[in-house]
Amino acid sequence: MRANSKILSVSLLALALGLSGCDSEQATQQLAYEVAEHQVSVAPVNLGTVPLVASVPGSVVPDQQARIASRLMGYIRSIPVEVGHHVKRGDLLFEIDPQDIQSQISQARAVYQQAQAALENAKADFDRFSQLLKEESVSRQQFDGIRLQYSVAQENLAAAKAGLDQAEFQLNYANVRAPFDGVIVQKMAVAGDLAAPGNPIVVIENLRSLSVQTEVSQDLYAVLKVGDTAQILVDGVAHQMTGEIYSLVAAANPRTRGHTTKLSLPEVNNVNSGTFARISFVRGERQAILLPAEALVTRAGIQGVFVVGSDNLVSFRMVRIGENLNGHFEVQAGLDVGEQVVVSNNQTLVNGDRVIFNASSTGA
Repeated sequence: MRANSKILSVSLLALALGLSGCDSEQATQQLAYEVAEHQVSVAPVNLGTVPLVASVPGSVVPDQQARIASRLMGYIRSIPVEVGHHVKRGDLLFEIDPQDIQSQISQARAVYQQAQAALENAKADFDRFSQLLKEESVSRQQFDGIRLQYSVAQENLAAAKAGLDQAEFQLNYANVRAPFDGVIVQKMAVAGDLAAPGNPIVVIENLRSLSVQTEVSQDLYAVLKVGDTAQILVDGVAHQMTGEIYSLVAAANPRTRGHTTKLSLPEVNNVNSGTFARISFVRGERQAILLPAEALVTRAGIQGVFVVGSDNLVSFRMVRIGENLNGHFEVQAGLDVGEQVVVSNNQTLVNGDRVIFNASSTGA
C-alpha cells in the first residue's frame, strides 16, 4: 500500500513538472516571436550611369630640367652643391679653374696693345703723307699705299679688341650659376675633374612645375584629346588630383607600342620626379546597379545591407561592391534593381526585425 502511494506521488510530481515545463516553453516561444521594431529610412536600389574608366601607370616628370655643363675646358675648382640641395636662381653651382682663361686674356691683351701701337704708327704716316701730298712732294700712288696701311691697322685693332672682349667674357663662364630655382637631382663630377664643353656636371630640376607622363594604348589614344582631364593618384599624396592633357604624341613607341601622354599636375609639396602615379582616364559610360553608401554595414567582417522584405521585415544580405561613385557604390553582386535597403539606423538591426519608415524615407 505504501509502495502504491509512493508511485502515485511520483506520477503527480512528474505531471506537475511536465505542465510547468510546457508553460515555460510556451513563454519562451512567445518571447522569441516578439519582433523588435526600428524606425528607419529606406532607399531603392537603382540602375545608374557610371563612367567607363581606364587606369594606367605613370610617373612624375619635371617640366623644367637643366643639365648644366661648362662652356670652358678646365679643371673643376669647387662644387659647393650636393644632391638634394635646393638652390635659387643665381646660386653658384660649380667653379672652373680660371688660370687658362686668364692666360688667354693676357695673350689677347698683348695682341690688342700691339694693334694699338701699329695703328698709331700708321696714323702718323698717314698724316705726314697727307701733308706731303698737298705739297706735291709724294705721288698719289705712294699716298694710296700709306692710306691702305692705315685702314688695315684700324681693322686689326678692331679684331684685337673683339678678341680681348671675348677672352674677358669667357671668364664669366668660370663661375656657373643656377638658371632657375630648383633642386640638385644629379651630380656627375667632383672637384679636380676635368670639365669639357657638353659634359654635364650637375642636373637641376624645378619641382614647382611638375607633370605626369604615361603611355596609353592605341585604342585609348584614339578617344583622348588635348584638354581632356583625368584623375591622378600620386604615391605619398593622400588625395586625388585632376590633371589636364597637354601633350599627346602621335608616334607610338616602337618597343612598347604606346603613345606618350603628358598631363599637367597641380602644385604639390614633397613630390619628386620619378614618383609613381596612377592615371584614370574616362573613356565612356556604362550602366550599373548603384547602392547608397549609407546602406552598407559590416557584420563579422562581411559587408552587406539590410533588405526590406514582406511585412516590413529585414534580412541581412551580403553584397560585393565596386568603386565609390559620389556617395554611391557600384553593386557587382547581391542585389537587384528595385529592392529596398535600409539607409539609416541600420547598425543595430538583426535578421527578422520589423522596420517603420520615417516620413522622409524615400522608400515610404
